[in-house]
Amino acid sequence: MTRIPAQNDATSDLFASYKPLGDVYDEFHDGTQVRPHWQSYVNGMREIGAVEFQRRWNQMQKVLDRTGMAYVGAGNSSPEQDRRARPWELDPLPVLFPAAEWGHIVQGLKQRGRLLQMVLQDLYGPQELVRSGVLPAEVLFRHPGYYRCFHGQNPPSGNYLYFYAADLSRSPDGSWWVQGDRSESPSGSGFALENRIIQSRMTPSLFHRENVQRLAGYFMMVKEAVLRSCSRVTNPRVVILSNGSESSNYFEDAYLARYLGYTLVEPGDLAVRGNRVMLKTLGGLLPVDVILRRPNSDQCDPLEIGQCTGGIAELLQVCRMKNVVVLNPLGSGIVESPIFMTFMPQLCQHLLGEPLLLPGVATWRCGDSDALGYVLDNIDNLVIKPAYRRRGTRTPVYRVTSEEQKDKLVRMIQADPAMFVAQEQVARSTSPVYERKTLRPAHIAMRAFGVMGQSEFEIMPGGLVRLTGELQPLEASLQVGERSKDAWVLSSAPIARVTLLKQPEHGVELKRTGGELPSRIAENLFWLGRNLERADVTARVLRTTISRLTSEEQIDEMPEVIILLRTMAEMGMIETGYGVTEIRKQLPPIERNLAANIFDEQNSMSLRSIVTQIFRLTSRSRDRVSSDSWRVLHRVDQGFQPPKAGYWDLSDCLALLDDLVLDLAAFSGIISESITRTQVYHFLDMGRRMERATQSSRLMRNCLVLPAGDLSSILEALLEISDSLITYRSRYLEEMHLGAVLDLLVTDETNPRSIARQLAQLLDHVNGLPSVGKHAGYTVEQRLAMSMLHEVRMFDVTRVRAPDALVAGESLHLLLQEIESLLPKLSDIVTQRYLVHSMPQSHLVEIRP
Repeated sequence: MTRIPAQNDATSDLFASYKPLGDVYDEFHDGTQVRPHWQSYVNGMREIGAVEFQRRWNQMQKVLDRTGMAYVGAGNSSPEQDRRARPWELDPLPVLFPAAEWGHIVQGLKQRGRLLQMVLQDLYGPQELVRSGVLPAEVLFRHPGYYRCFHGQNPPSGNYLYFYAADLSRSPDGSWWVQGDRSESPSGSGFALENRIIQSRMTPSLFHRENVQRLAGYFMMVKEAVLRSCSRVTNPRVVILSNGSESSNYFEDAYLARYLGYTLVEPGDLAVRGNRVMLKTLGGLLPVDVILRRPNSDQCDPLEIGQCTGGIAELLQVCRMKNVVVLNPLGSGIVESPIFMTFMPQLCQHLLGEPLLLPGVATWRCGDSDALGYVLDNIDNLVIKPAYRRRGTRTPVYRVTSEEQKDKLVRMIQADPAMFVAQEQVARSTSPVYERKTLRPAHIAMRAFGVMGQSEFEIMPGGLVRLTGELQPLEASLQVGERSKDAWVLSSAPIARVTLLKQPEHGVELKRTGGELPSRIAENLFWLGRNLERADVTARVLRTTISRLTSEEQIDEMPEVIILLRTMAEMGMIETGYGVTEIRKQLPPIERNLAANIFDEQNSMSLRSIVTQIFRLTSRSRDRVSSDSWRVLHRVDQGFQPPKAGYWDLSDCLALLDDLVLDLAAFSGIISESITRTQVYHFLDMGRRMERATQSSRLMRNCLVLPAGDLSSILEALLEISDSLITYRSRYLEEMHLGAVLDLLVTDETNPRSIARQLAQLLDHVNGLPSVGKHAGYTVEQRLAMSMLHEVRMFDVTRVRAPDALVAGESLHLLLQEIESLLPKLSDIVTQRYLVHSMPQSHLVEIRP
């Protein structure tokens, strides 16, 4: 289909009404005209037109929402609401940088990276900077992040800095300043990459016409740096060590893991065995060669760092033996503390013999008596910060707002001056922000990224631009998680295509197994499958019940509704009293409370809680879930929400339940058609089959054992919930026969919803587990699965007669009871054998002096 170009209206020019603030540097406008390097972009935007631009932006916002990009506010000290994931906000207008100006920034960043590399090498080596007095001893030894155990790690080529980032801002005169160096484990490059992908898809013609430098080359250099760091191994196993799904950077960790082709792990996935770091997988323990870490240095090795509550015991010892490479090495974050900013000019002159090309914002160390006097005299115009920074926590920033607050701040500094620094307040530059179909100026800051190349740092051509409406300190701007922009570095010549894919220089052993799947991921997928099926059956029971509650008949006239209420009460979806007729009549009408029960997140068995659990488990397995699967489950989480205001009747809930059932069916289709039959599929589908068999058995036990009233209506409801009503009617027309229903729902292995089908597929999955076939005979899990399937296959549905045979102790009840007792045992055995990896316990039988 050919799209008709939008008719442009001159009055709709986005840039016509833009007015810079005037007292700060504006990236787009110099006060009289558009800056030259923006002019071509502006002309291209005018060709697109404001109406078409808005349409494209609306489409891109939908794409951004479907990707599930999210950010969590940093820091344990932040308010609880800041710990909840917030959607990532991207402004549709990039910030443009001419090649010449960016070249100056690149040279300055390369110098700072080289300088910080030398500082770290000295501080964890001979410490000549301290001995010579260039760096006061207290700056190092009072640093809360400095540990003696970080010495002697033997990092490759002596490099303590492989990944480096700097927070940049521009002063009113157009000069660039570094407001913070990031050396612990710089975050943000993944967000910058996703911003670029979204932005380039929105205006592809403009992106190519402006010759924007690509980001892929930077990530190619990242992969090359990783390979150089572990040159002893031809094809090293590389993992990205994440803080977990609750951390602020988890989306980025999962995104980069998929983009770079590395395995995403958490501390619990790794263990030290035989002086090697090992990855716990379904196939056993596999050696790890390189760890790209996210946790702070003091959270990586509980054996050597006293207050460490997680991490990998003995990690530092393995590093010292050069059996694993950690990037960046532990301890590299000490130089990102603000106190080092005061010494950067002297350090540069001392170590490199040249001035800083890219200076930092003016910083005064309160521990110096002369500097303290200046700070106290000028405190009204300065920003006060702690001298030492801990990555991942909210860094307090103090500014004088009142005389009372000023006195309090002065007393706090004087109590321990060495623990504080003061910095100049920089009026950061502004750039146009698209808001309500118009442009307004907003202050920006940019994080630029570097990676250690063969001889010097290589800088990403662009970065992560953050913006705020108010001129708050950069530290707060980055942590609050406000909107971002893409940064376009322009080139005068067309840009060559760059790809991370390359032809290997040697052959590779072909594989069709999935034994490398981490045990934690397998566990998450197993329980994801169980919760998906639990959500499906819960939604179907609710839908069947609500469709009858909204009919013309009364509850007492519909025996199937009474049975369904009893089923929901046993499942924990509603108050247990509704399952007993005498008590139900004394409670508020179920029609009034059912909607609230569906969305009650305080009840772990409510449908909303199950959906929340599905989204949490999917997030924790993000690097193993396809983009289409993620979009479906993300839509489920976003769409199945309680009303924001007012009262919802049951018809509203019915529409939501219809959408939920369809989305879950779509996900099942993706699983069936898209996932290769490796361990990812086995554990995900094993959970689904186990849960469906459990729920089907429970449902039939509630509906068919000791039923009350007309059995035909109960059987019809049971078939409807089991999505087998059409199949039944195509075989037996309208009349309901108990034996025929039981055959369809229990023993018919051609029915995807029957218990027999679930147990048969469950046996197939058990037979595909990693350790099956390595030993003679059948494993315990195989015997359990075969036993259940055999019992169902031997069950004679023709012997079940209504109503006398549907009592406790009869064959149907005994069969369902056995299934419900054996399935949890099978689940426990699978969990203990494949999802938990621990070494045999050792006991001290003798203590020698």
